[in-house]
Amino acid sequence: MELKKCLVVDDDELGREIVAQYLENVPVVDTAVGGRDAVEKFQAAMTEGAPYELILLDIVMPDMDGITAGKEIRKLEKGLALPTDKQVKIVMLTALNTPQDVMQSMLAVQSSAYLVKPVEPEKVHKTISQLGLRISS
Repeated sequence: MELKKCLVVDDDELGREIVAQYLENVPVVDTAVGGRDAVEKFQAAMTEGAPYELILLDIVMPDMDGITAGKEIRKLEKGLALPTDKQVKIVMLTALNTPQDVMQSMLAVQSSAYLVKPVEPEKVHKTISQLGLRISS
């Protein structure tokens, strides 16, 4: 499935911009400055009938961390009775490359994958491909 709409969430402006650049061939790449902003943008996209197919979500953020935001997003999907195959794919971004941090985020948010910062374009594209999404060139 071609990736048409993505949300990049990171409280670090440079980090957001770099990841968004890796996705330059995706028609819509929105950004959020934190977890609360991400949940609001996700909800608005669902309300408008133009949901995100992918969210790249930083774990450590000051206002609402990525795990809490991811749980809120899953709660919204559950409220809409979305089947699993229609739920947004979430890739957690982390600077904390310890097995317990990774497993906690994967289980708590039911994320599809994770990437360790600093993320590289090849890893982002490979992860997206492994999720069954493709970016047109």
